[in-house]
Amino acid sequence: MDWLTGVRSFHRVVEFGSFTKAAEEEGISASAISKRIDWLEQQLGLSLFIRTTRQINLTEAGQQFLPKAAAWLAQFDSLLDHGQELNQELSGSLKIASTLAVGSTILMPNIESFLSRYPKLKIHLNVIAPGAHPDLNHDLVITRYYEAFDSSSHKGSRLIDYQMQIFGAPHYLKQHKPIESLDDLRQHKMLLSSYYHKLGGIILESGDVFQFDNYNFVSDQLNAMLTAAVQGLGLVFISPSYVQRELDQGLLVPVLPEVKSETKQLWAYYPKANYTPYKTQLFIKHLKIQLNLTE
Repeated sequence: MDWLTGVRSFHRVVEFGSFTKAAEEEGISASAISKRIDWLEQQLGLSLFIRTTRQINLTEAGQQFLPKAAAWLAQFDSLLDHGQELNQELSGSLKIASTLAVGSTILMPNIESFLSRYPKLKIHLNVIAPGAHPDLNHDLVITRYYEAFDSSSHKGSRLIDYQMQIFGAPHYLKQHKPIESLDDLRQHKMLLSSYYHKLGGIILESGDVFQFDNYNFVSDQLNAMLTAAVQGLGLVFISPSYVQRELDQGLLVPVLPEVKSETKQLWAYYPKANYTPYKTQLFIKHLKIQLNLTE
């Protein structure tokens, strides 16, 4: 046993709130990680956790030890990143979070190409709810830009600009009167994400607001939304990049193509620190190159 292993295991248990989940993350048994914590507590002469059959909580000593442990691990990781920067070979893990839609359509193709260049690196891609603010549990959070999000704990970098448009299935459009204006559109059912269902409307490029008063399906599952649109359950207001496959196959077509949302931005948020990990820097740079972002 060594100090780095013990402290990192302690931090994992705190992060996941469970010995079992922390052990799964480390790829060891729950008893093994428990032995690591026992070793660390013996070395420190402190009890770090209050353990019950249902939950674990930090003791007062554990709460005081946590920020010191996190700072020490961050210092070690920075040292490791510096070494990787010198030899240009990445290892370890990169924890990324995004919505399902962003993850499946934008991130996955770029994760595949990134890992092909750095095969020793492991990427953890987790899901956040649409509208959720970036957190400090991830190295990167890829989400829309929030003007109201002003965190002293995060930095951000713009990835792409995009606008949302309206799409529908050809057979759906044939069964209904021609849609020639926004007034016509208001007679049709919309398919919404829970974020826009809660928001109630969207600001258009013209500055007008289109209210989502008439809808019949709400889901955060992109595949479910696209299936509903292809089946003709209604119309969907969405970024074209999310429906490119359906457009190419003729399953969906633009509706009122001149109507677009205001310009939105996709950003990469990451914890603010004196030194941004090299793997984080490289992945952001890789995304920008692949997405053809011009600064």
